Amino acid sequence: MSASSPQFGLPTRLPLLGLYPAKYRAANGAEIAAVLSESLEGADRRTVLREWATVAAHAVRLRTRLSSSDPAGRFLAGAAPYLLAGGAGLAVVHLLLGLFLPDKFGDEGHPALRVAVGAVQTVPWILALLCAAGGRWGAARLLVLAGTLVRTAAAAAFFAHESLALFQYLPLAGFWLLLSVLLLAPPDGVDLSRRARTETVATALSLALPMGALAFLWPWPDEGVAEDHVFSDVNSTLLDVSTAWPAVVMSIALLLNLARRGTDRVRAAGVALAVLPWTAMLAPPYYWRPPFNGHDLLRNLLVVLALLAFTATVAATRHRVRPSVEPVEPA
Repeated sequence: MSASSPQFGLPTRLPLLGLYPAKYRAANGAEIAAVLSESLEGADRRTVLREWATVAAHAVRLRTRLSSSDPAGRFLAGAAPYLLAGGAGLAVVHLLLGLFLPDKFGDEGHPALRVAVGAVQTVPWILALLCAAGGRWGAARLLVLAGTLVRTAAAAAFFAHESLALFQYLPLAGFWLLLSVLLLAPPDGVDLSRRARTETVATALSLALPMGALAFLWPWPDEGVAEDHVFSDVNSTLLDVSTAWPAVVMSIALLLNLARRGTDRVRAAGVALAVLPWTAMLAPPYYWRPPFNGHDLLRNLLVVLALLAFTATVAATRHRVRPSVEPVEPA
């Protein structure tokens, strides 16, 4: 594979076949090379790069057993839309808080700079959700990648120059990186049916609307967010209970997927992966701050595991007790 394109001076064939597993390469290598050569004939630079990336990604997924035909790939493909929904829902809350409640998140740094930094971190996730809702999963993944890179860079800048305090929820960068595992899902394995896209958007809204409403209705202290401020027993209870809301939403999505007749059980079980990041449950309405206390993290983990166990038990019981249809004998 060494021919080159005289128009762009780019090789139209790369030694990509070596990325494929040996058995697959022996069976399909000639066909892949022929199709790639034909698709790149007279192609422009962008098309050439896109085709290379597509072939390389396919080869890597096959080698790592993350293709849509492998259990691990199907598992990730089931989780990906709900990981996107979780990230987009939280991004909506962060964007609204940054725009309309900036005084509740400290006064360091120029307000316009804080809003701009917050927007470039959150808007890609929101746009990715819209792309996924329109069936454009490839564009959604690129936007998630862009948002993850921007957020990582901003977090690095924040920790290197803490006095800037660009946005106080930057310590959640690790949480967002965990959500970005959706980039590993095989795109041809993601369910982009109308029902699946509707469920993804509904999940994101089920997270964003209650979380945002709680933040806006919260009885904030006059001096802003005070670390040592003592809330009433009612507010404290609401704070503790609402912390688990995102995991509850994801568990309901998992139950619906597991209980659906004829569903791919491996893909449906993948939704459980979208529940796990919420072990780092955020303390609403302080959605920029993850729990750092080991006791809180252990409690959150137990809550998540309990929700997953309950969901799996309900789904299994539902399948077990579903009445069978008896054949009707002709008279």
